[in-house]
Amino acid sequence: EKALEVPADQCKATVPDLTEGQAYEFRVSAINAAGPGEPSDATAPLVAKSRNKPPVIDRSNLIEVRIKAGQAFVFDCKVSGEPAPKTKWLLKKKELYTKDNVKVTHVDYNTKLKVTNSTRSDSGLYTVHAENANGEDSADVKVIVIDKPSPPNGPLKVEDVHANGCTLKWSPPDDDGGQPIDSYVVEKLDEATGRWVPAGETDGPTTSLAVKGLTPGHKYKFRIRAKNRQGTSDPLTTPHATEAKNPYDEPTKPGTPTIKDFDKDFVDLEWARPESDGGSPISGYII
Repeated sequence: EKALEVPADQCKATVPDLTEGQAYEFRVSAINAAGPGEPSDATAPLVAKSRNKPPVIDRSNLIEVRIKAGQAFVFDCKVSGEPAPKTKWLLKKKELYTKDNVKVTHVDYNTKLKVTNSTRSDSGLYTVHAENANGEDSADVKVIVIDKPSPPNGPLKVEDVHANGCTLKWSPPDDDGGQPIDSYVVEKLDEATGRWVPAGETDGPTTSLAVKGLTPGHKYKFRIRAKNRQGTSDPLTTPHATEAKNPYDEPTKPGTPTIKDFDKDFVDLEWARPESDGGSPISGYII
């Protein structure tokens, strides 16, 4: 349709009253006394829009994500602005590029981030940033990837050792997997059998446990696993075996008694103290 007419000495024109967002093509016809001639070839389609507009990120798809490890997540954002803004994605303020399980796609007026086979390291605050000559815009979205915990922290201490048991102490894991620790699972290995068997489980996230039921004189190793709703961690293990024994031994034998005096109803004896008290003070003698 005809948009306007200009004089013959003018080979340029400004076409007004366009509708923003509408695509247009334009062509020109010369006119004389015989009427309009054949029109020129049309221009390429042009969308009526501002040539100077700061970026605006469409935040409608930036919704917090909470998923299990191994699952995927995607953020697909429209970005307006003129000229077309340059976009980028960041995790914890570090720019992301297509690599391994991360794919970043940038086209004019759209940016997309896709993460497959997610791990705990993919958790954090993601930022999408858009910028052109007229300004910039940023938006954040939080991602939480939940998984089993990391192993408990050592050292794994073996304390209060006696012939039938001991007490184990440790520290919580660095990473709880994004969920509270429910308990710790304890196992023991008797070097006489070479098999790991259950030794107990804590009531809640307590980081100590009294282990019972050890066989006196046997040597044991212990290991601890942290447990949450997603599973059980890799273990923290004692580096050396501990012998199940009391912290003291029986005293060695005293010297042979010497008869110092006697009569019809008594005898006086003397003897030398044992060479070793076994690590515990002598409390008396049985005669």
